Amino acid sequence: MIRRIYIDNYKCLVNFDLRLDELTLLLGPNGCGKTAVVDVMVGLRQLLSGTARVTDKEAFPPATLTRWQQRCLQTFEVDVGLAGDELRYRLEVEHARPAQRARIALERLEADGKPLFEFRLGEVHLFRDDHSLGPVFTADWSESALARVPPRHDNARLTRFLRFVRGVTVCALYPAAFGTEASTEDPLLKRDGSNFVAWYRYMLQERPDRVPRLEEALREVIEGFCGMQLPQVGVAARALKVSFDQGGQRYDLWLDELSDGQRALVALYALLRLGGGLGSASGNSPTTATPVPDTSSTALPGWRFDKPSSLVSSLFLDEPDNYLALAEIQPWLVELHDACGRDFPQAVVCSHHPELIDYLAVQQGRLLQREASGVTVVRSAAELAGHANGLKLSEIIARGWER
Repeated sequence: MIRRIYIDNYKCLVNFDLRLDELTLLLGPNGCGKTAVVDVMVGLRQLLSGTARVTDKEAFPPATLTRWQQRCLQTFEVDVGLAGDELRYRLEVEHARPAQRARIALERLEADGKPLFEFRLGEVHLFRDDHSLGPVFTADWSESALARVPPRHDNARLTRFLRFVRGVTVCALYPAAFGTEASTEDPLLKRDGSNFVAWYRYMLQERPDRVPRLEEALREVIEGFCGMQLPQVGVAARALKVSFDQGGQRYDLWLDELSDGQRALVALYALLRLGGGLGSASGNSPTTATPVPDTSSTALPGWRFDKPSSLVSSLFLDEPDNYLALAEIQPWLVELHDACGRDFPQAVVCSHHPELIDYLAVQQGRLLQREASGVTVVRSAAELAGHANGLKLSEIIARGWER
């Protein structure tokens, strides 16, 4: 799992150090940097998947530099515990502000403090699993050189790291954007969930044994829910149909005919019941590594490691409670709590909702706050709980007493 994220000179995050657990709740006022943390994970995943250059909108364009800083270097570090290794990935992005250009000045991966990969000033140094020096070659400064390393028998640790990062799933669901039909299968759910049907179609092929568990959960939280089907509606297209029973009368609705809240429930439970499977937080699952050429239209030219994993490695959820009724939040929270460390290694949730704060914050909460200088700092929410004087943590925050 991801143990630590370090971010410097990115939006409001300066010398920002965040420690994560199997389940972590990020809370704090609007503008304190919760979503910025999520944005960084999206950028790193896109770079390390080989689907973005460093200046692309979804990565680290010059507009993401901290406005009150004059420095032109952004730094990111991610510490990951994986298969007995303690891995540290470091990325330094050098910006040219007037020209709106950027390049990767340093990209490095270490295991237990020893090198597995280093890309510095355009030159790549590859290291084998035993840290002995391998090939040296030049690479494009505008993209991740690590993403271009094909799997080999002597770089299994590097390959595991890439597979893990490519399995990071980030969602800020917008149910109104969910389409009903899909002509393709997509192994990665988009941030807004708009490709949910394509993702569900993929998971139905990859993990059909888990679909009954999903439908069982949905029967408990959506009144009258019976099941879901993907009937063919065109030459290649399939549409998601949901069956209900009302007083013995059975009827069907297409996905876009459900309420936003019902669509959100379907997606949230599907993430937990279909996306899991990596097992414990140590990430000891076996890794397959087959070098295949990527011919997709969105990928940059070259070889990539495998296709994106159908398994969620770390799940980042931004305001998952937005569309849920009060009675629907608690069962999903229990499901999420139980799934972390069992079905998938980790979940990081950003939320203002009092139900999530009171259920998770005391043990798993990280409070983000902006100081007078504009810099975001992190405090343990447990510090607030120690001064609650009988009040719920959500009530302390609602009254502004956390400061």
